[in-house]
Amino acid sequence: MNASELLQLYAEGETKFSGASLSGVNLFEADLIGIILNGADLHSATLILAYLSRANLRKANLIGTKLSGANLNQALLNGANLSNADLHGATLQGADLRSTNLTLAKLLDANLMDADLRGANLSGADLTGACLRGANFREEQRVYISNLRGATLRKVDFRGANLAGADLSKVNLSGANLRETNLRYTDLRGADLSEANLGSAFLTEANLMGANLQGAILTNVKLERANLSEANLTGVNLQGSVMPDVKFNKAQLSQANLSNCRLNRADFSRANLSEANLSDSDLIDAYMARTNLTRANLTKANLDRAELSTANLMGAILQGATMPDGKIHK
Repeated sequence: MNASELLQLYAEGETKFSGASLSGVNLFEADLIGIILNGADLHSATLILAYLSRANLRKANLIGTKLSGANLNQALLNGANLSNADLHGATLQGADLRSTNLTLAKLLDANLMDADLRGANLSGADLTGACLRGANFREEQRVYISNLRGATLRKVDFRGANLAGADLSKVNLSGANLRETNLRYTDLRGADLSEANLGSAFLTEANLMGANLQGAILTNVKLERANLSEANLTGVNLQGSVMPDVKFNKAQLSQANLSNCRLNRADFSRANLSEANLSDSDLIDAYMARTNLTRANLTKANLDRAELSTANLMGAILQGATMPDGKIHK
């Protein structure tokens, strides 16, 4: 079937084109709202600026298809193959993208608000500037659901999205808006989160080993039992955060603001906390073996039962701090 035949039939009221062979067709700016193309072959087709809202494209072959600027709001794309597809500036608000193959897809500035991306494969995709507010990446009873490994997510808007359990290892999220995002159990090993907004985000038991968080906004973030080993947190502001049982071993925390934090049982072994502000923080049972605390501010910090015997406290301010033996430092 060619483009003219399809458009003629659609104009006459026909909407069912399941399994149609339409590879390479030119449907530029075509009005195909509500069309049924499940299982159709549309690879390398041109659908730039096409109207495909509420279209059924389940399990369709859309490899290399040009969909820049297309309207795919509330479209059914679950199980479709969109690898290498160009979706630059496309709108996919509320679209069903469950188990969709989006590897190496171009999604720059795309609108994916409230889209269902559970089980989607976005490895290597470019989502720079995309909006993913309210998008769902999480399916209960499973762990690593959506694969975003190696994807480019610079300045993406994920506010309020559910990314719990997603694989975001080594992903570039610099400058991204992750405010109020659910990132519980998420794999963020080696991710670039520099300048990202993580305010009020949920990172309970997230794996941030080796992640770059320099310049990130971390106010009111929830980091219980998170792994931040070897992470770069130089100069970050974590004031007032709740972080019991967090792993900070070998992390870079020089000049970080950790004042008034709850850090019970936190592991700071071999971490760099030089010139960090830990005043008024709760560090009961904290493990600070070989921790660099030179010129750190520990004023009125609670270090009861903390392991400090091998820590470097040269120049540290300990006025009013509760020491490991329970005594108040004068």
